[in-house]
Amino acid sequence: MKEYRVGVIGCGSISRAHANGYMSAEMPIVAAADISQEQLDKFAAEYNVEKLYTDYTQMLAKEELDIVSICAWPPLHREMVVNTANAGVRGILCEKPMTVNLAEADKMISACDKSNTKLAIGHQRRFEAQYVKAKELIETGAIGDLISVHGCCGGDLLSDGTHNVDLLRFYADDSPIQWVIGQMDGHQKRTRYGHYVEDAAIGYFQFESGVRGFIELGKVSLPGYQRAYIDGTDGRIEVNIPNQPRVRVRRKGDTDWFAPELHGDNPFKLEILALVECIEQDKEHILSGREARKALEVLIAVFESSRRRALIELPLEVYDYPLETMIKVGEL
Repeated sequence: MKEYRVGVIGCGSISRAHANGYMSAEMPIVAAADISQEQLDKFAAEYNVEKLYTDYTQMLAKEELDIVSICAWPPLHREMVVNTANAGVRGILCEKPMTVNLAEADKMISACDKSNTKLAIGHQRRFEAQYVKAKELIETGAIGDLISVHGCCGGDLLSDGTHNVDLLRFYADDSPIQWVIGQMDGHQKRTRYGHYVEDAAIGYFQFESGVRGFIELGKVSLPGYQRAYIDGTDGRIEVNIPNQPRVRVRRKGDTDWFAPELHGDNPFKLEILALVECIEQDKEHILSGREARKALEVLIAVFESSRRRALIELPLEVYDYPLETMIKVGEL
């Protein structure tokens, strides 16, 4: 593989997952940036990074980087992705959620299109063993025709629901989503990673294929992270059920669950190698900005449904962050 110069913006906890992915892919990190010198020094010591900056724009100007991971808080993603693309970087791996509203997502996509920068958003669970196996079981007809996908996770819509919706889209073969109806409770007016988050949320939606999707998050969610129930005409697949195998399937007529063997590699490594392939073959990443925008649109639609008390048809033409707006105008 060609040698790529890699840089990292933001050296907090999630940057370690990115860094370990680069190390597994045998792609050393040559430069890192963070506003905290203490964080920079810790990161440099762990990953043998020589070039350190407290201003990421200086890093972009000086280091001639090929690939950059953006591991900062979501409200900073738009500015950082646009500036990184404008610097001529060939590939960007930006943490999820893509950003906090659709207007910023569109600016990120536009900037990368103009510079021919391959943009991937960190929905790396599409490369993780149990989710890949669940998808394989669906595709091989293990449960017949797909009827519904139901995802549960703690946390909030933007931080954790982004994985949830992306995985349900993955299971449903990325069929377009036609409408969304949802509700949320945001009365605590909490913030996380620099933006407002709700306390609980549910969302119900329909794919163009006819498959139905349902998500539950926060204090109304069943326990288990990225827990999923996948129902078909001939059986059910369950993923990440507490105290059970990471994936199991029960077909019509089976007397018990079957847990297939799982084989996989570091999903961060795999999304990075896929980004390299996209750069070299000039193609779109499976975790592209355009695909991430589709997940973000569903999340925003849940908030908008709560705001309007109505079913929301897609495509959505709402460009603010509805939760933030509702809080600021006193609707919560």
